Amino acid sequence: MRQGSLSVLFALCLLAPALQAQEPDSQPAPEPEAAPQQQRLEVAPPQDAVTRETSAQLIQLREENQRLKALLQQQQANAAAPLLNDQQQWFAVGGGVGVLGFLFGVLATRGRRRRQWLN
Repeated sequence: MRQGSLSVLFALCLLAPALQAQEPDSQPAPEPEAAPQQQRLEVAPPQDAVTRETSAQLIQLREENQRLKALLQQQQANAAAPLLNDQQQWFAVGGGVGVLGFLFGVLATRGRRRRQWLN
């Protein structure tokens, strides 16, 4: 190790305890007791009303979910089955490419005179 990097390492080891976070010595502020509880009670709606609203929303969402599930099943039943599956489709594409290549090859050599050594 070089002398410079050794001195930097030594300095960091000496400074590390000083760089650690220190806990604050101050005590947390005391909470006021009676006044905020009254304000919370006045601001917060009654739990019974909130429960009713939540249950009404839950029922509405469940009904909508059931309706959408039925619609999805209906749409899936009405969907036409594909003519070819994935493997058959790729086989047909490959066959088409082969046929087109053969036709282009025949058309490209049609006007040329055949060489004698290719017989």
